[in-house]
Amino acid sequence: MNNARRNFLRQLSLILASIAGFFGFISFLRFAIPGLSRANNRVKIGKPSSFPLNDYTYIPEHKIYIYRDNTGVKVVSAICTHLGCVLEKAEEGFQCPCHGSFFDEEGKVLYGPAAKDLPWYQLYKAPDGQVVVDLTKIVDSDYKLATN
Repeated sequence: MNNARRNFLRQLSLILASIAGFFGFISFLRFAIPGLSRANNRVKIGKPSSFPLNDYTYIPEHKIYIYRDNTGVKVVSAICTHLGCVLEKAEEGFQCPCHGSFFDEEGKVLYGPAAKDLPWYQLYKAPDGQVVVDLTKIVDSDYKLATN
């Protein structure tokens, strides 16, 4: 009876270790190969005219804020660089509701546990006039897609 129990536990351990190894390998692949972590790296978010002037608009399905002024549009991540909480728009920047990090309107860390500034994303104009955000290409905070 003891021998049967040992064999069962040995086989169960082997199966559980194999499952853990499989998921570890998948996680490694997502880390090692850029772009696997997001299903779609380029997303259409609408025509520039659909966003209000001189204001940030949150797009929850992509966790980004888009800003539009008279010269163009730009897009910043709405994900806190500390632990990945979704940021809220504050009067003069972005605030993390989880741990209190605060970023100015250019995405620079002003205070809190976050150590990195927010990333801004590359934009393109699709043939149908919509703005396309490339979530894998980081640009400077002053980069804008001209809308004129």
